[in-house]
Amino acid sequence: MMFKVKGAVINPSMGFILIEVLISGVILTTSIAATMYLFRMGFDYLERANQSNLLSSKLIQAAGLIKNLDLQQKNGSELLGDRVVLKWEAQLLGRARPVKKGGEFSIQSLYEISLYRVHVILSLKGIERDYTINAFRYKPLFTPGEFDF
Repeated sequence: MMFKVKGAVINPSMGFILIEVLISGVILTTSIAATMYLFRMGFDYLERANQSNLLSSKLIQAAGLIKNLDLQQKNGSELLGDRVVLKWEAQLLGRARPVKKGGEFSIQSLYEISLYRVHVILSLKGIERDYTINAFRYKPLFTPGEFDF
């Protein structure tokens, strides 16, 4: 079907191919941009999950390290590897020297015991995990060679 306007012949289907190509190009570009955004978001979430797993795996190493720390120092920082940093702060909860009572007399222990609350922060690339650990310590007050019987 053709139309005649002021001497020009117009075919209604002539311009539709160009418009269809432009619209399909816009749709294709939009879908590619959305797909790239989804891939980037997926990569970011996967990276966060990997960092979270790494921090969780370092918790066992941190607990072992706290067993050997000098908690009288009050605070400190240690590098655990894989860019994981352990920051700790110790608070003395109590210190005692136990006494064993037996009948008419009592015997004091040869050890002094201490209980500490240790606040631990594991950090990696801006992600931080807070933990609180109670640490029990003892120290001998006498060496075996000090007793003369």
